[in-house]
Amino acid sequence: MGGNDVSEQRSRFETVLKQIQKSVSLVPVIVLGSGASAAYGYAGMAELAGHLRETIVPDPADEAKWNEFASAIAGGMDLESALQKVVISGPLEKDIIRKTRELILKQDVEVFHRIIRNDIILPLGSLLQQLSRTANQKIKVVTTNYDRLAEYAIDQAMLSYDNGFDGKYQKTFRGLHASGDAKIELLKVHGSLDWFLTEDHRVVSLPDHVSDSLEFTPLLVTPGIRKYEHAHNEPFRSIISKADAAFESARSILCVGYGFNDNHIHLKLVEKMRQGRTPILIATKKLTDNAVQFIRRAPSSNVIGIEQFRQGTRVVYSDREVVLEDYSFWSLDELIKLVM
Repeated sequence: MGGNDVSEQRSRFETVLKQIQKSVSLVPVIVLGSGASAAYGYAGMAELAGHLRETIVPDPADEAKWNEFASAIAGGMDLESALQKVVISGPLEKDIIRKTRELILKQDVEVFHRIIRNDIILPLGSLLQQLSRTANQKIKVVTTNYDRLAEYAIDQAMLSYDNGFDGKYQKTFRGLHASGDAKIELLKVHGSLDWFLTEDHRVVSLPDHVSDSLEFTPLLVTPGIRKYEHAHNEPFRSIISKADAAFESARSILCVGYGFNDNHIHLKLVEKMRQGRTPILIATKKLTDNAVQFIRRAPSSNVIGIEQFRQGTRVVYSDREVVLEDYSFWSLDELIKLVM
């Protein structure tokens, strides 16, 4: 690489760096998608689809519908599309939820063991710790993930969070508090591995060793036709409302591993993007087609996406792309080194 090329690369990098630093200095609403967890071994949609196909044995009444779903997956259709294509029964939906939790919980416990042994230091925790030093308001974290990676990161940062549940062992959903000492508002719009609906219709959060011996219904919003019906029930109604409010008041937004596939979040992000005033930074290993379309529709260069490109980073704007071959900062770990 010649001297002019090196100088040009450095100039491009400094331009992107200023945008990143500006976004973080404004204390962004942080959006965590499945890509944020994939780096730690959590299943993506393809692995989950395979797990469901292999482990669910439907009742005879549901067999035809389940075979239709399995054929769609085998033909290359993604999990969300396949579950929207097939109208499944209530009992079959419960099987899907339980088997989804079974897979993600196993992986979540394995990650937690590594964290306890200090084998993993979560960069999200470092970012939250940095933001907590300067933020004079609650830091908002919105996630579609069922896993507890965000909770583990908050614990590593020795911070407190409000997710709407009060209590220590048997936690009960009371709604998120406008006031309080918690530094972080954690908004899990699709539920969590440790959320359940009891037989008398209470929304609770329970330790794994207790919940596994009970027949309570896991509160996970899985892909499928009924996905948006569940959004009208608690705790999801309150949490999605809080997430909407977080986006409406956001001064900047940082999306980590988010694929722009979920309408619970996507519509509010589109609204902020169209206004053109709020910096939106999308960091992921590979930008999805939906993420690229989102960036391309932006009316200003306030919206940028960064993804891995060989040993460097590709930066995608609404009207252009820039490849920075000598700079790898698409991962959250490397990204936060630029602002700390």
